[in-house]
Amino acid sequence: MTVKKVSVAPEYVSFYIAGVDDIRVPLDHDGRGIVASDQCINVGCLYGHDGDTMITLGPFEELTAQAKLPKFDGMLDTPGCRVILSDANMPEILSMDVPGVRTRVRIWTNHPTEPDDVVIALG
Repeated sequence: MTVKKVSVAPEYVSFYIAGVDDIRVPLDHDGRGIVASDQCINVGCLYGHDGDTMITLGPFEELTAQAKLPKFDGMLDTPGCRVILSDANMPEILSMDVPGVRTRVRIWTNHPTEPDDVVIALG
């Protein structure tokens, strides 16, 4: 696996991390920035009209070490052995194959609710 990066401007201030295409997105009613279920992680990001959000996705061991603890550290169901990043308008922003049907996901952001830099480590 290799580290992937993309710059996006999601219209609805978030993007989703899931293991399948057909997901039920958990909603962030409390403004926490990241909410998750076993099937989907909803990650808040910079409002698209305010600029782009840089998303970095890769295996934990291949990413540059982060100076702080992750904002999120949990498990995601990945029955197809694949992690897919999407939003309401883009069916696939990035994707990456993973070795198992459950995958540890760690997320670092540079802002609590509207980051313009998000790092996602798998494994």
